[in-house]
Formats: sequence, C-alpha cells, structure tokens
Amino acid sequence: MNAPATFTLPGPGSVPEDFEPQTAEDWRLALPDPLWRVCSGKLYKIIIKGSDDEPGHVIPFRPNQNQRDFINSLHYLNVILKARQLGFTTLAAILWLDHALFVPDQRVGIIAHKLEDAETIFRDKVRFAYDNLPEALRDRMPLKKAMESLLIFAHNNSSIRVSTSMRTGTIHRLHVSEMGKIAAEFPKKAIELTTGSFPAVPTGHGIIVIESTAEGKAGEFYAIANKAEQQQKERRATGRPIGVNEFQFHFFPWWRDPTYRLPPDQARHVRISAKEHAYFDTVEGVMDCDIDIGQRAWYISTRDSRFAASP
Repeated sequence: MNAPATFTLPGPGSVPEDFEPQTAEDWRLALPDPLWRVCSGKLYKIIIKGSDDEPGHVIPFRPNQNQRDFINSLHYLNVILKARQLGFTTLAAILWLDHALFVPDQRVGIIAHKLEDAETIFRDKVRFAYDNLPEALRDRMPLKKAMESLLIFAHNNSSIRVSTSMRTGTIHRLHVSEMGKIAAEFPKKAIELTTGSFPAVPTGHGIIVIESTAEGKAGEFYAIANKAEQQQKERRATGRPIGVNEFQFHFFPWWRDPTYRLPPDQARHVRISAKEHAYFDTVEGVMDCDIDIGQRAWYISTRDSRFAASP
C-alpha cells in the first residue's frame, strides 16, 4: 500500500480472514484489523441480484478477485476503468462505511450519476450494511442522525453520505460512481467535481476513487484516466514511485471476470464470425491474455441481446 496507517488495509497475517470470533476477547483481537473487518464476511452483508425468476438475496460481503486486486493497489488518488457490474460501488460503500464506523471525526461520501442511483446506493448498500451489522456491534455504534442520504454516528462523530454532488467541507474519503456517464451527460457537473469536490479531499491523507465504464474519448473522466495510464507507463519504464498528486490507473476488463462466460453447451450455439474472432485475437495479443470460446460466446451473445441498439 502507498499510504499512512489510517488509510491502508494491512496485508494478510494480522488476523486470518477465516477467523471466527467466539468470545469477547476474540472480538477485541479481530475488530482493530480493517482487512479482517472488510473481507471476513463476519461484519457486513450485501444484497445481490437474483435471476429472472428469483428475487435478490442477502449474503456476507467478501471481496471478489477484482475488488481484492483494487484493495491491494489502493492509492490516494484512484481512477478505475472497468467493465460493467464488477461491484466497485458496493466495495466503496463497505470500505467507506467501515472507515466511518471505526475512525473518529471522518466525513466520507459517494457521488452517484443520478438522484435515483444515489437513493439506491444509500438504501441498498450503505444503510443495509449498517442495519445488518452484528447486533452487539451496532449497539456500540448507534446513529446520532439518520436522513435519506446521510448517517451520522453518535459514538465517534463520523458520517457517510450519498448524493449527486459534494462541494462543501472536508471530505476524507470520496467515491464517484460512473464518472464517465456524468462527464458525458453533465459535463459542467464533471468539471465541478474536479474543481470543487476533489480539492476538498486532504492531499496525502484522504482518498479519491473515480470509476466508470468507457464513455467515449472526451470529457473529464477520459482526461483523468488517459493521463493516469500514460503516467503509469512512464513510471514502469523509469522505476520512479507514484506521487501523492498522481492518479493510480486501475484497469478491470470484462475478460478478467470469471463469471463473464457461457458454459460449453450454450457457447457452441453462438455464431462468432471470422471478423469477431480476429478482434478477440487482437485483444489477446495486445493485452497478453487468453479469451477462450466460452468468453467469446458470452461477449457476442451479451452484445447482441442486451446492447443491440447501442453503438
């Protein structure tokens, strides 16, 4: 990690992730470890989507591989270029809630693309995770104030908020969800983020995370992501460390997610043209990766069914 103790999650070995507290002494041992709190599945619960025939259901939160990779490379300033539905907003909700619960006098926030998104993130991710804490822990960390987009905790004066903008006061942790969409649809709002919200995060102590799928080659998100990628290449070539005012570039393509594939019995029925195979072959060569037939079939079938009208 590239940051002070109040910022980082410690590496493996502090408390094993599979440690299950049974006694009060066990809890006193485990709770100071932020990696155990976030990754063990013993504190936080989330709602995951069901199938077309089943409603969503509740599971303990344990980071998936993409989320773990991000945690392990967390910096002060972070820009994530990603595929859809990889869970980074869920991760931010858990990380930020955990930080607010266990560190006093903190102001943390999530900025969403639209008001409806902000309401959903607050209700189904932040408030749900707090309400489903172990009862004894929740009793030790009561709410001082609860509003439609804000929780303030009575035990330590920290707070977490989800909104469509944040421009006043100090923000110790800031996550911007789908900034590429914000920049594409509301360019003035994206500029407000970079000139108003970002400076509210203390340099060298606070954390900014902006994430999005690609939304064209223009706008604030593209400019930040492109600059960060170029700086990352330059650092790798020269060996210099990343600066506190540089964005760390994180790339999470669709083919890295193990769920983005069709099983063999379905994949063999998907028609993939020679041109499409050539595209996947090119990606393999450029990215030094393997995209197997199940992944190729998933990509083509998803593109043709869910995004048929989208260029």
